[in-house]
Amino acid sequence: MKRRDFLLTAIASSVASVVTHPLSVKSQPVYKHWKKYQPWTSNDIFLQGINAPVFEEVDINNVKITGQIPMDLEGMYVRNGPNPMFKPATYNYPLEGDGMLHAIYFNGGKVRYKNRWVQTTELAYKMFEGKELAEFKFHNSANTNIISYGDKLLALCEIGLPYQMTPELETIGVWNFGGKLEQAMTAHPKLDPVTKELHFYRYSFFNPPYLHYYVADAQGKIIKTLPIELSQPALLHDMAITENYAIFFVCPLGFDLTQARENNNPFIWQPEKGTKIILVNHKNLNQSPIVIETESFWVWHFMNAFEENGNISVDFVYYPSMKFESSLEAILSNSSNFHRLVINLDTKTVKSNALDDQYVDFPVLDTRQLGRKYQFGYTVYLDKQEMLQKQKPNYFTALIQYDIVNNSRKIHKFKPGCYGGEPAFVPKPNGNSELEGYIMTWVYDENKQTSDLLILDPANFEGEPIATVHLPVRVPNGFHGNWISHHG
Repeated sequence: MKRRDFLLTAIASSVASVVTHPLSVKSQPVYKHWKKYQPWTSNDIFLQGINAPVFEEVDINNVKITGQIPMDLEGMYVRNGPNPMFKPATYNYPLEGDGMLHAIYFNGGKVRYKNRWVQTTELAYKMFEGKELAEFKFHNSANTNIISYGDKLLALCEIGLPYQMTPELETIGVWNFGGKLEQAMTAHPKLDPVTKELHFYRYSFFNPPYLHYYVADAQGKIIKTLPIELSQPALLHDMAITENYAIFFVCPLGFDLTQARENNNPFIWQPEKGTKIILVNHKNLNQSPIVIETESFWVWHFMNAFEENGNISVDFVYYPSMKFESSLEAILSNSSNFHRLVINLDTKTVKSNALDDQYVDFPVLDTRQLGRKYQFGYTVYLDKQEMLQKQKPNYFTALIQYDIVNNSRKIHKFKPGCYGGEPAFVPKPNGNSELEGYIMTWVYDENKQTSDLLILDPANFEGEPIATVHLPVRVPNGFHGNWISHHG
């Protein structure tokens, strides 16, 4: 093992040098080759088509642009997602796949692109062995989200600690709030736009009390911690906040330790247990959490939550049940809709109603409105007909803009053969309205086998893009990303 550790250190150092120093070139190409790995193909539907990984890290400086890049776009849009470097024997999407970041940089109306794997410890081992390793099933692949917090850029995966990255996507290493965070952190922390405090949590399948809630200040110091008792382990992918409360939905997706040990899907839907709603007063952690029991449902992602007239309204993507399997059948059976749940703080009761009947997910909003009353939100539309026809998952044929106040929606449909991903709202530097900004999303063009970045106008959502960045490479389907402004 000592020899292996020595070699691991050596390979990690050489990986860092590859990332840090680009290869020299004799002329100015369309893009620079950095590091290329042996390509492979798979029969797994989550590793084909729009979901297939790429095998090369590139820097692209000269790109074709349709339209005109707005001059007030100064910063980077970066998105994370699974991109296994080596062919897996089995693949349990979305729990597996080495994290890869894809970033577009905006500066003075010009753009450039780069992609990089997150160089986790586990990936370093796999690179040393030159293959996927069965013992790293369900490891921290840092493949789910990427956030800016203070002066840190953090790649997140909820079954491990964050990995700190540089703005140029070089991996610095594991970051743990100065040693104050143990084991793991959610992939969906919430940054309060007013206090600049970061609200997050970790859950455990093995050690009670199974859930811990944290608040960190703008300087990266954890200032509040609260263990929350759960009757059994639970998977909690996301949370919501309001001005006074942190909100957790504990849904009945059970964890089977035996199946986990056998590297199988460890999750079992248990509707008889119902869903528990936990409200934590984050301004007074000495106050006992409010726990409300309701019928069973599942939630991956929250849009927003806010307080009004003694009620808390929680907007999220609602699944009446969850078949947690890596199969097309499971994807097609897990219909969802955009939903609102209203909690009466006096009676401790809830009322629930659908805000739409479309199959949607990946909800986002103008994060300046996070935890406050808002008007507009955005989701992807999951096209069941398209997925059934192609016999592959994750084909999103449109984005939807919801007007929460007026109970209406607008749809931006992608061109035939083009499929998008999670949108991001980018506010204009001096804008105040939720329509003063831009919507960005990656779009895969199946006809050309390349990807574009679309920039849409929220005020003209159904219209043509303001600009389209055309890449000569493909960006695989992924998970979550964020806009990081140069304006601070």
